[in-house]
Order: sequence, then C-alpha cells, then structure tokens
Amino acid sequence: VAAVVAAAMASRRGMRVAAVVAALAVLAGAGAAGEAAQARQTLVVVESENVRKTHSQYLAKLGELASKSGGAVDVKVASDPTANLKELEEWSYDSLVLLAPTLTALGGDSLAETVTSFVDEGVARSVILVGSTEMSSEVRSLAAECGVAFTTPNGNVQDHFHYQQKSGDQTLLESSNYMQGNVVLSESAKKAPLLWRGVGQYVDPNNELAFSAIRGYSTSYSLPAGSSALTKDLKYSGEATSLVSLVQTRNNARVMVSGSMDMFSDAFFSGGSSNARFCEDVTSWVMGYKALLRAEGLKHRLVGATESQDVYRIKDELTVSLVVQQWDAVLQKWLPFKANDMQVELTMLDPHLRTTFQQNKVVCV
Repeated sequence: VAAVVAAAMASRRGMRVAAVVAALAVLAGAGAAGEAAQARQTLVVVESENVRKTHSQYLAKLGELASKSGGAVDVKVASDPTANLKELEEWSYDSLVLLAPTLTALGGDSLAETVTSFVDEGVARSVILVGSTEMSSEVRSLAAECGVAFTTPNGNVQDHFHYQQKSGDQTLLESSNYMQGNVVLSESAKKAPLLWRGVGQYVDPNNELAFSAIRGYSTSYSLPAGSSALTKDLKYSGEATSLVSLVQTRNNARVMVSGSMDMFSDAFFSGGSSNARFCEDVTSWVMGYKALLRAEGLKHRLVGATESQDVYRIKDELTVSLVVQQWDAVLQKWLPFKANDMQVELTMLDPHLRTTFQQNKVVCV
C-alpha cells in the first residue's frame, strides 16, 4: 500500500459531516475510476480493412497498453455486424476507439445516441473519436455532445507558415503549440512537432470539462472543402483552432476528439515527428493508464479529538484528512500522489471556505 495523507485546518459554522463529504465528492469519486482502470476491454472500429494496414503501429500500441494492464483489444471493421458495444443489453466494453469517420450507426442504433449512453451510464469509460473531411453527421453530433465543435462545413485546416515545407502541402501542419504542463503530455512528446492534417475543432473556453491538447497557430485557418473562401466564423481560426481536444466528464469518463485520421497513421509516425509518442500519451490519458487518482480514507474531527462528529459549530477548529494515490502504469501499482496545490472546499449558505491541503505524511509499505 502506498499513501499520501493530507490534512487541512478549517473553522466552520454548524456544519454537518454530509456537507464535508459532498465537498470532496469529486476526489472521492476518483477511487471508483481507479478501480476500473486496470483491465480495460476495448473495442476498436476501423473504417475498412485497409486501416488495419495503414494504422498498424497505432493499433499495435493500443494492444500493448491494454495487455500491460490485463486488458484486451478487439479490432472490427465498421461493416461487421458484430461491431457492437452491447450484448444482451449489457455493455461489453470499457473503452471505444472510432477510427471510422463515416460511421453512422453502431449495433444498428444511432452512433451519437449509443456512444453518449455508453459514456453516461458507466464509470470512467473512455472514447477516442476521429473525424475527417468525409465525416458523418453522427460523428459531428457525437463530438458536439462532448462539448467539441468541428469546423462547419468540413474542410482542412491550413497554415501558410507552419506546414511541412518539403511536402509543399499547406494542409499538412507541423504544430508544436502543445498544452502546458506534463500531466497529459510528457516532455519527450513535445520535443518534435506533430504532423497533422484534418478538420479543426473549437472548444468553448468557458467549458471547464474540455480543453485542447494541441492547437493551431495565429496563422491557421479552416478552408471549407472545395472552396477558396475562408470561413467567416473566427472561432475556427488562429489559436482558437484545436487540433486535438480532450474531455473529462463529471462521471470520470475521458474522451479524445481529433479531426485527423492521418495523425494516427504509420506514415505520420515516422520521419522524426512526435506523432507516435503524442498518440501514446493522449491514449494513455484517455484510457486511464496515466494521470489517474483515487481518494480514500476521508476523515474529519475537531483538533485534539479522536472521533468524528455529526455537527460542527461556529469557531470550531477542524482537521480534514484524505489519502490520495496515483496509478503508475509502468509499475502497475498505486503510488503516493505528491502535490502542493490540492484544495478542500467547505460550503454552507455562509460562510464559504477554501484552503489548501498540506502533505504531512508519506507511507510506503
């Protein structure tokens, strides 16, 4: 067992224990996500048999990541009638990878409705959704359900400055405009530019559940297919153009949306690009193989006391403690989570208190 015990002091007015538990519901919920993350059963739906060949390295990496945690990957062509998330009305998989941009239905039902139910009805489920200039309206609708809007109409992102010079193709972007921090992307994934060609997305900056893993540049813009005129919608231009978007829902599901099938291809994995490492990092995050926390052992008591109370009064000094662990996919075990910015929030009608946990004990047995 590895544990980090954090404690916070607080003065509160007549607060019941239920309020303390509710304030930490998000952290406590991470425990359920952690328990489900190790052995994932993944369904991969590809557009055609040819995708098995053109994207063989990525498909192999999916299998490798799953097998390390005791999971398995089923790869099926979109036209295969057995490509279904459900069997006898029970969900058969924990994760779904859609490398089939023109797909409209899954298991005979609407793709958007089926996958939305798959995400909503489970705990810590994972979805990787890939679009293209030929994507179906169902793929577009599914992305919108996740808070990610594809460019309307379909058209490749272009950039006259940040493209692969040797190809001369201004839709073949080379972007190093990665998200900050190393929670999702490792430093090694950021050492080279990402090769990317496809449809851009927009993530509302007010959406606290969605964010961009990599963006275009100020010189990037979306050009509708078959048109020489720029889209008038400025949200699909400049650095507002998201190339790969990530979402974490309130039930701990994780989703990745990309408008580029090429990004995952064998051709783009070579030539000194970061595609192989980038795709591994974002896939590991979506599947819960990295950046996954669980919380347990929530305790609260008066300072100096040994037992919890049901109600606390004004000017009572409180100690709140929590055990937080992080999953290590390499070691296949839970390790102490070390951070100095984790907060606890205690709210009643009045007053409102937010304070930072202090790590005061690390135990590894």
